[in-house]
Amino acid sequence: MLREDLRTLWTEPRPPDAPARVWRDWPLLAAGLSGVVLEATLRENVVWRPVAAVFAVWLCLLPLWRRTRPLAMVTLAFGSVILLQVAWLVAAPSEPVGLYTGGVVLVLVYALPRWGSGREIVLGGAVILAAGALCSVTDETPVVENVVGFVFLLLPGVFGAAVRFWMTARERQLEQVRSREREQLARELHDTVAHHVSAMVIIAQAGGVLAGNAESTGA
Repeated sequence: MLREDLRTLWTEPRPPDAPARVWRDWPLLAAGLSGVVLEATLRENVVWRPVAAVFAVWLCLLPLWRRTRPLAMVTLAFGSVILLQVAWLVAAPSEPVGLYTGGVVLVLVYALPRWGSGREIVLGGAVILAAGALCSVTDETPVVENVVGFVFLLLPGVFGAAVRFWMTARERQLEQVRSREREQLARELHDTVAHHVSAMVIIAQAGGVLAGNAESTGA
């Protein structure tokens, strides 16, 4: 049973008609870039400030392709997080590297199950879990906080999966309604055609009878 469920998930196609851009993308991008500028300028304990700022700008740009390239964007974002975390381990600065604005990657976590295929969801989920596990292992925060962080990281993905399930169910319901309407229209058309054909047959028979009577009268 579990194997069949995994196989079904692996072969699940992408949702059709994923929009490349919507109007919400631009306010999100503007808010992210503004946050980068403000945080990189005003926050005092930023380690490797130029690197952190460029990295945050990079993360803010990736959501622009989250619907059409969900796996690629997740891989680029969380792969960069892994590389930055490794660099932090090697250089061992006093504070973690990065800006809080990098939290925009949560949008990518939402987009992966919302717009990705089953294969992309599995592979992208592995990348996300790997990045989260590395950050948790190398971080000195308590276990409870790490667990809460994991839940907070995965929550947008759960929400994205729920939205996808709801939209799929709604589309199936609409398709059933359209199918019933087509069946009803076909039945009505059939009844109308049958009625007209029957009327034509009756008229033809009546004409034949009248013609026969006329011939008999004439004889």
